[in-house]
Amino acid sequence: MRIWDILATVIMAVIAILGKDWGSDTPDPGRRPPVIIAKPPGTSPAPSIPGRDPVISISIKDRQQSSTGTAFSVDRSGIWVTARHVADGCDKVALQKAERQFVRVRQIWHHPHADISIMRTNGGTPPLPGIEKRLARGQDGYSFGFPKGDPGDVHARVIGRRTMAIDGRYSTREPVVAWTQIRRVPDRGTNLGGISGGPWINANGQIIGVHVAGAPRRGRSYSSTPQSLLNILKQAGVNESNVGRGSNKFAVSSGDFPSIGGQLRRRLTVAKVYCLVGDRWRG
Repeated sequence: MRIWDILATVIMAVIAILGKDWGSDTPDPGRRPPVIIAKPPGTSPAPSIPGRDPVISISIKDRQQSSTGTAFSVDRSGIWVTARHVADGCDKVALQKAERQFVRVRQIWHHPHADISIMRTNGGTPPLPGIEKRLARGQDGYSFGFPKGDPGDVHARVIGRRTMAIDGRYSTREPVVAWTQIRRVPDRGTNLGGISGGPWINANGQIIGVHVAGAPRRGRSYSSTPQSLLNILKQAGVNESNVGRGSNKFAVSSGDFPSIGGQLRRRLTVAKVYCLVGDRWRG
């Protein structure tokens, strides 16, 4: 059975579970989570982006489909980050705790100009230890998540900046960081679909971006900028000083990043996201 057939079967199983019962904290299992399109005050309709940066054009489907992605914890009270294209247009969104155990996303904030969303759940998990705003060409970074629905990790290096333009069910234009992939574990091919929304972290475990796109044939990945993430966190009511509170920095290297990824998934700092779409799951 092909990987995408297996993934479709898994999603259908999740649909069956969530369609029966979201848990005692959910008065209306058919209601979509409240969605807010953040509008930062005092800003222009779109960010100013220098024209010299190469443009990456990405088209997304006009209608969302049931799928999986990745999210990560930034506050143990239940604040999560993912890519906007993962959480946008879903009838239900859930994070997987364990086999046949899921946590409902109660509220979502979408960045108006970037491919980032903030999600809130009842209760959270240990967060990553804060955000580092500085990035440099040639810097190593590590991303963790669920490419093709299964655990996977990436080591890459910063090669520069790009402008990413998304068109489809929503339109955004944002500066992003371009990475050249050095190693993927496990290496299931160049397509990393499903790792979208996962964190990019530096050698100290600090967040330096959100995995938002890739160019499989060229071995490239793209991440949001730290500033874009800080902007939407602020609009969601999350103080920068609270991001990563209670978590210590940790060392990450090219030799141990797969084991670090495993640890982050086990403690649910990095979690799989399910986006469910369809009339059959409504009230």
